[in-house]
Amino acid sequence: MARPKKHADELRSDWARCRVTVAEREVVRANAANVGLDETEFIRRRILGAALPPARSGSDPAYIAALNNYAVALSQIGNNVNQLTAATHQGRDFAQYWREIGAELQAELQAARDALKLSLKDSAG
Repeated sequence: MARPKKHADELRSDWARCRVTVAEREVVRANAANVGLDETEFIRRRILGAALPPARSGSDPAYIAALNNYAVALSQIGNNVNQLTAATHQGRDFAQYWREIGAELQAELQAARDALKLSLKDSAG
């Protein structure tokens, strides 16, 4: 089914032009990308005073790298847990390793929570 036709007063048929420097254009591009809009929609909303979407969070490479490191560490701990589980089911005693892995897992989870909270706090304001 085709999209319904717009009324004449809804068509964007007129142009509003202005000249900007290269640096100003780059600022517009960066700001538009930060809120997930194309340049035209970003400029239109700014001029008309319409609300902009919130800035995208988690785009700081340092936070992404930190969270990725925690994900890798948690994955490695998960692999160790699987290996210890298999060994335990085979009748081997690895109780001391379970405690060690549990403590390591709790520390990594807390570090990941702290990094995520910091990232969310920084992106919110």
